[in-house]
Amino acid sequence: MTAEWEALRKTPVEMQTLETRSKLLSDFLREHGLGEPKSVEYSPLVGCVQAYCFTNVEAQIARAGGRLESGWAFREICGISIYTIAHAIWITPQGRRIDITPWAHPPKRRVLFLPDASVASKRGYAAGHRTVYSTDPRVRAAELYELELDRIYDEFYPGLGGEFVIPAARFCQAAERVGLPLDVAREVVEWRQAKGGHA
Repeated sequence: MTAEWEALRKTPVEMQTLETRSKLLSDFLREHGLGEPKSVEYSPLVGCVQAYCFTNVEAQIARAGGRLESGWAFREICGISIYTIAHAIWITPQGRRIDITPWAHPPKRRVLFLPDASVASKRGYAAGHRTVYSTDPRVRAAELYELELDRIYDEFYPGLGGEFVIPAARFCQAAERVGLPLDVAREVVEWRQAKGGHA
């Protein structure tokens, strides 16, 4: 990895899970033809694990009843991009929506959540939406590669309990499309695979 990319990788960024509506989010929703998100209580439960929202919600349903609702949460890398993350929340037996999964960059009290039943079929591997507004070509390439990876994991999702079999050439082709050096792309893929394919 060149010193330029190494320095970029080490540059701190501010990331947030969105909990309130902003002009940026309104523009994003309009750009991608998305509906109006709901404001959902954020109350992570003990024993729930980051990035395992479907498993967390299913375990909570087994304990306390209720049902799972799948859809999209919204994240922003300040000054760089805004994007959706496939997510699942718990609907209590009384009908209250609660996000019980802890976030790496947690909101204070609420999470904006857009229900979408189609997300459930891929259990979080559904490709979402991303808008990159950084003008730095290196940052744009890295962000667009994340979107490409979402699409690849969506395409090759093997079903519950299956093992991902993704040709390495697909990762290389995606890196070339967005202008990301292959060694940088390889590092991003290795990080993703260590997290089970989730960003």
